[in-house]
Amino acid sequence: MIYFETMLDFDEISKSLASDLDNLNRFLKNATKTDVPLINMLSEHMIESGGKRIRPIILILMSRMLGNDKHILQAGAILELIHAATLLHDDVVDQSDIRHNIKTANKLWGNDSAVLVGDFLYSRAFELIVEVNEENIYKILAETTNKISQGEVMQLMIKDKIMDNEKKYLDIIYLKTGKLFEASALVAAELAGAEHLDTASSFGKNFGIAYQLRNDYLDYFGDQNKTGKNIAEDLSEGKSTLPLIHSFNASNNQDKEILKNIFNNKIISESEKLLEIFKKNKSDIYTQRQIDKYSNKAMKSLDNFEGLAKNMLAGLTKFCALRTR
Repeated sequence: MIYFETMLDFDEISKSLASDLDNLNRFLKNATKTDVPLINMLSEHMIESGGKRIRPIILILMSRMLGNDKHILQAGAILELIHAATLLHDDVVDQSDIRHNIKTANKLWGNDSAVLVGDFLYSRAFELIVEVNEENIYKILAETTNKISQGEVMQLMIKDKIMDNEKKYLDIIYLKTGKLFEASALVAAELAGAEHLDTASSFGKNFGIAYQLRNDYLDYFGDQNKTGKNIAEDLSEGKSTLPLIHSFNASNNQDKEILKNIFNNKIISESEKLLEIFKKNKSDIYTQRQIDKYSNKAMKSLDNFEGLAKNMLAGLTKFCALRTR
């Protein structure tokens, strides 16, 4: 059960931030223009297919809640460039073909181009950090990119293996996904005077974990037409995620052997059998409860604040905990 009962929905939040997000998109396009056509094409592809801009939205709303209005545009662009770079690299590692119902850059232009343009976006982000010129912002974002890389490598080390350690998995998704959400909130707090860093860290970290767990949920239990991904894509990529970890730990020996066989051999044709075992073990219910748990922690961290920006952050958290894509 989600902690706050009354809050704004995502459409209302997006509408209220439409001008900010339009400015961000224009800034991103200008910031990634070069004399190299391939970089321009891939950068534009990533910006145009950039999703809902959740990370800069957190930055904007946290900034407003804390009373800051400086460097928001540049900081939002930095976060999106880092995010886009990680997606380019992720899609190469995962050999992904589709994201948000659109062909991935590596599918359209090849792995070499995707990796190199990902490197360009990382470097462009750090050029913008120099323009912001705040020492602690350097530190936050340098640590964030380092931890994201560690999380990616940790996930790679367990690829094609069934995990049975839920805590280790949560540690990985905090590094891989949660850190950039945490950085979004921390950068806002730092720019606002660094008085509410604990609040920002708690909100961003717990929001990010819940966000990734919802991705895990949708991969197996979502509607493919809404998610824009093939159902059980994590299975085809050899990724142990929470539904699999929970179900494996809850299974009898016979079901464990079935899960091992399907997962180890990536038998996509038997994904329905996988789902049967998941649902028998109520792994869909368990995963959603964990999503709610971390979402509630995120919203609880906002208890000492009030106002429209706080309500929007709560609404964003609820939306992401229940989203269908």
